[in-house]
Amino acid sequence: MDRKSIFLSSNQNKWRSRMLKNKLNFLILFMLFLFIIGSFVPTSITESNKTTSVNAASTANIYLPIINRPLPPEASWSMVAGNPQRTSYLDEEVSGYDLDVEWYRPIEAYIPQNVQIIASNGLLYISTSDGLYALNAANGSVAWRFDTEMPLGHSPTVANNVVYVGGYDRKLHALDASSGTYLWSFDEALAGYDTNPLVVDGKVILGNQDGYMYAIGAHNTSEAGQLIWKFKAGGPIRLSAAYNNGVVYFAANDNYGYALNVHTGQLIWKSSRLPGEQYQSYWPVIYQDKVIFSGTPGYRYDLDPGTRSVLDDNGNFYAQSYYMDRDAIFGDSSNGTTLGSQVYANHSWAQNNSVIDVSEITEYFEEKPWRRVVAMLNQANGSEFTFDSDNDGRQEYFPVTMWGTQSGNRYPPIVGADNILYVHNIYQKNWIAQGQMMGWNPDYPSLFSVIGGGGAVDEPQATSMGGNLIYRNICCDRVGSYIDSSGGSTSSSLWTYSRPLSQLAPGYDSMWTVLPEQERLRGWYGNSINGVYHNHGDQNPIIPHQERLYVHRSNAIIAYGSGNGPGKLPLLTKASPSMSGDSLTENELKALLEEEIQKMIDAGKLRPGYYNAGQFQRWELADYFINPGDTLYTLTKAYPYLSPELQAEARPYLQMIFSSYFDSDMYGRIGWADGQPRESIDLPPEVESSLADYVDRRGAGNEWAWNYPQYNFYGMWKYAEIFPGEAVNVYNLAKSELEVPVTKDSSYFEQKPWHLNGYIAGYIGFLELQEVANKSSQDAQLRSTVQNELDRLLSMRVNSFSKDTPWQDSGAGFDSRPLNVSRNFIMLVPELGDYLNQNHLATIQDAVDEYEYVAPYWFASRFNASQTESAMAPLYDTNALFMAKAYILGESRSELSKYISSPGFMVGDLFYIQNVTAALEAQ
Repeated sequence: MDRKSIFLSSNQNKWRSRMLKNKLNFLILFMLFLFIIGSFVPTSITESNKTTSVNAASTANIYLPIINRPLPPEASWSMVAGNPQRTSYLDEEVSGYDLDVEWYRPIEAYIPQNVQIIASNGLLYISTSDGLYALNAANGSVAWRFDTEMPLGHSPTVANNVVYVGGYDRKLHALDASSGTYLWSFDEALAGYDTNPLVVDGKVILGNQDGYMYAIGAHNTSEAGQLIWKFKAGGPIRLSAAYNNGVVYFAANDNYGYALNVHTGQLIWKSSRLPGEQYQSYWPVIYQDKVIFSGTPGYRYDLDPGTRSVLDDNGNFYAQSYYMDRDAIFGDSSNGTTLGSQVYANHSWAQNNSVIDVSEITEYFEEKPWRRVVAMLNQANGSEFTFDSDNDGRQEYFPVTMWGTQSGNRYPPIVGADNILYVHNIYQKNWIAQGQMMGWNPDYPSLFSVIGGGGAVDEPQATSMGGNLIYRNICCDRVGSYIDSSGGSTSSSLWTYSRPLSQLAPGYDSMWTVLPEQERLRGWYGNSINGVYHNHGDQNPIIPHQERLYVHRSNAIIAYGSGNGPGKLPLLTKASPSMSGDSLTENELKALLEEEIQKMIDAGKLRPGYYNAGQFQRWELADYFINPGDTLYTLTKAYPYLSPELQAEARPYLQMIFSSYFDSDMYGRIGWADGQPRESIDLPPEVESSLADYVDRRGAGNEWAWNYPQYNFYGMWKYAEIFPGEAVNVYNLAKSELEVPVTKDSSYFEQKPWHLNGYIAGYIGFLELQEVANKSSQDAQLRSTVQNELDRLLSMRVNSFSKDTPWQDSGAGFDSRPLNVSRNFIMLVPELGDYLNQNHLATIQDAVDEYEYVAPYWFASRFNASQTESAMAPLYDTNALFMAKAYILGESRSELSKYISSPGFMVGDLFYIQNVTAALEAQ
């Protein structure tokens, strides 16, 4: 007997067993039928569907049906996480030691790491930065394609032979799922979609970054393509919604969970604030009478305020939050110590798996509930599910710790057909703690069954389930495998460290650059040294469909099966778009601008922006808008485009900012101790208490080329134009902090070109401010000195401009690579842009084109892909490239407004305000 016969997949065995049983039943019924007919009707049956009369007196005709072999029920992964409850479960099991790569297809257009392959009716649907592709599941050939100018936001949903997908063109698109024929679009949103649609109750329901949950009539309903209801949440919606029993569940990036009536869109409940920094990329999970939200730690990686605000028992600060979990749970125990004590009582729900008591985690969250990253809420009212397993009168929480990289959200749990919740969880102490896939039963909330599938807790993985099998896809193309949740032996690896995809599918990663080192830790999308997207953050699951397994890794679709396939298929290249992006009108832009300015005025003084970009080691850029000159520049540039009524409110606000940070003390850094937060999170108590140590400071910090930010003189000039009566005082203040000449050479600015941009902007502003204050003649010598230095720096900017990043290998500076596409244009002002347009346009056009190619989601704030061990991109791309397009390339308002996405902070996102202002300035 050959190996294929021995190792039939579980689903094949089950299906053949059912077929055998059906055949036996049919034979018995057929014989009984013949017996009855033979007893009462004297006929001779010769062939199916034909009769021959034997007795002329009897004219009865007997017809037997043609029996066709029934096909297995269609098992579709028709939406993200498989179904509206987002359980990530299908009945279909695909396994067997004979599984191998049948075919694989590299794709040129970028596939976001959290995008799932949607499999339905023999087609695979893949969302990309350049449109939607439908591939034949059997062989990877292209069934049809829908090419778009703007990137799609998340995976599509297939329902009733219609595919629905949202995009950054602010549209929901509906297409025929079989042919790709375009049906209609919904165009009323004011920002991009990066959530997966629900199709329930005759509606297509999905959240948008403009903060609305939209319900649009599904195709073939009386309200197809029309708005039925919309609900305004407190922040951008970037988490795909779940549905159960007439209720839609989601969270927004205001860090609250919501439940809406599916028929009316009315609010049923709003939760207390959820733990952690943000809720995006993934989805809530419906489990029994609960809904589960997966978040991310509230600590910034290796920063203070952040993980460095927390000290270990030896007085050393933490760099990574998962070390906090390890030390709190395992304490001083030696490496190799495992979690909990084994429970020997019979627990049939655990099947054949061992059961452990995880009281160490429940006690940990009793003491420090702010460190939990998963919130389990009651569906009825949004209250958090808690228990008290040790009867000490204190609340205990769902005992699961963080599993993921240095930024970004935890992957959600899955729900099996056995009604057990499966989730990967910390299990063993090590330098980096190790974990296992575990099963949880709410009847025994402090116990877990241990399934297997070990791994380091800082290596993100996506999980899915088919029958009893749990499929795992680990970051950086390291491991793909499946384990048997029932404790059986049906477990195997598809690819591993020692048997990597590069051997099994040679050339699959032709769109990925990988530095020659182990574990694919250093790599990026695109065949350019300037790439910025790697796959050590968000992940996508392995999808079972029609006796094959599908996954995308390093921008290739890979199919595993037990048959023969075509192997490597040609690169699926980009094509000219059939759908262009939509522009915003002048009135829409002004409304967006006024909304953001009003939020700032209402909030009052703001502290810096708290955002975790993971392993991004540019200290001077980690605290967003810490320089008060950023606020002055942004608001004075926006001022002309505000209504007279809002200008009247903005003037005292501007004067408050100036008196607080410029007159008479010139501060280079805003403190954390004072001001309102820009983000909507509850900071961990250790972080909150450390804020008091950071007051306003005069110096810019050791990481900058200057002592005081010279860039600030530009905003001071614009301030003096609004308040000309204060111009002389403003000028004297600027003069007191002027640093000229610049002592750094071009080699320094090749590493930090934004410092050079800042000097140039500052000197431009100083000279203009001198004019407004009527001090040009009085300080003629100083003016000449500054002008000469400005001319020298402008020439240096052109001569030192390099498209290619200086951080090209895995040595020093690699953690600066997230700035590859933004570094040249940070602190870019219109006058510098105009100079570069006149003196270096072709080179910069080439650079911008390449940057947009390798980072097609550059304009999306809080985008979920980056370099190094990170999921979250720094926020600088969104502004820097926008400024290059506006001020150097001189793109039109209609073109620029396509790239207005959503703010990265709840209030005071100065980059967003600058972008909207630049679009209004354009023609």
